[in-house]
Amino acid sequence: MKKSKLFVLLASVSLLASCGEATNTSADPASSVVASDIRVRLNGDGTVMVGKTTEITVRISRDTTNSGFDAEIEDESVASITMTDTTITVTGKKIGTTVLTVSSVANPNVKETLDINVVAVSNPTLELKAAETVVTQNGTLTLNAEVTDYTGDITYSWKSLYQKGNFSGDKTSSSVTYNANSFGSDTIQVSFVLGEETYTDTIDVFVKADHTNWTAISTASDFKTNLLAETTVSGNFYLTADIDLGGEAINFHNGNKFAGKLDGQGFSIKNYEVKGNPADKYANGGLFGGVDAGAILANIGFEGVVIGQEGTGWGTSSIATDFAGSLENCKIDVAHTFDGSSLMDKNQWFPFCSALVGVMKEGSSFRNIVVNVDKSNEAGFKTIFADVAYPAGGSLGTSAQNAQQFSVVNFYTDSTVVGGSVWEWGSPVEDQSSYHTGLDWTTAGVNTYADLDAHIWNIAAGAMPDLIEIA
Repeated sequence: MKKSKLFVLLASVSLLASCGEATNTSADPASSVVASDIRVRLNGDGTVMVGKTTEITVRISRDTTNSGFDAEIEDESVASITMTDTTITVTGKKIGTTVLTVSSVANPNVKETLDINVVAVSNPTLELKAAETVVTQNGTLTLNAEVTDYTGDITYSWKSLYQKGNFSGDKTSSSVTYNANSFGSDTIQVSFVLGEETYTDTIDVFVKADHTNWTAISTASDFKTNLLAETTVSGNFYLTADIDLGGEAINFHNGNKFAGKLDGQGFSIKNYEVKGNPADKYANGGLFGGVDAGAILANIGFEGVVIGQEGTGWGTSSIATDFAGSLENCKIDVAHTFDGSSLMDKNQWFPFCSALVGVMKEGSSFRNIVVNVDKSNEAGFKTIFADVAYPAGGSLGTSAQNAQQFSVVNFYTDSTVVGGSVWEWGSPVEDQSSYHTGLDWTTAGVNTYADLDAHIWNIAAGAMPDLIEIA
């Protein structure tokens, strides 16, 4: 049996002490040990493949001497060990089982054991399966993890990456029940650890909204009456068809805010022009004056949007001047017909517009967004950001800022003008890791849009992704 180097070192120190002068053998209250007080605890996976390692964490509590621990492996032909002050690394040597024993140096009678199971080298394959991947809000799905090329015990870990639901049942087993809470796209992840390796698989699920007690929007009149009021609009709404506003001029909103939920079900709001405030050429505008924290706009298109000279302001956009809620699975098609740089003032400032939102507020989130900016007017194309004109937060602003306080995930656009402008209390989008810019819709392949949810997006090579009607 193999003992730790720490044990040998302590023994050597003891031997040297015994060769010197006689020592006082009376008890030292500061270093006295009560055997029943000391505890040894082990944390880690005892299963390891041949030639691989697994790490065991050792915790010794209530040892006033801080003498550490000793470790030994029952069968060194099956596994070997190396140690640090707090961990033991077990290396598999051949297929078989053995026992790791860890004891307190201060009191060797206090010990803990862990069964070590050395298994054959394998390459497990993990696959997450579900009979159904679409569920209505408040419904459930059964999810199963299947592993091939491995027969040992497995402890699974399940996650809802976008928190649209939670899990019931044994959440360490190969099968769980997914409880759909919020509507929209979710990604379910299952994983397990085997030695040093982590095996992971994911599956996309789509949660359809339960529209009980929601207000249906079927016509342009419905839309204007219910959603374009000069006040804060709360409540839940869903589209039952495309809403063609027929070139409607959306003027500067004085007090309009959206604070509810809008489920487009794959339909679009079409053909409108965003204008500003005639009294202030720099006043920004949008379809909504603003979107409050907690509000959700999802599964919806904004098409045939025009922003001209009267709409060129500090953050005029297709959707909202300032946005603090959640935007998910949205398609935007906008034309900026005016060269905003022509309004440059004596400070060399000029207003920027945005195809999406004017200001990304703290806590807002944007996921699965596809933006087409019309390039027919080159000057206008270059003075409209595809994502945001003025982000909130960020460490690159003109004064000390916090880190980026909003999230943008899976953003696709034909534009290269992205990120927003530096200003007094904001800075460009810092995390653009999931941005796909400068796309040519006619040449991009299916894999370009791999992160979009195929439940709600129609994805084809050589075409801009389009929303699928799910009503």
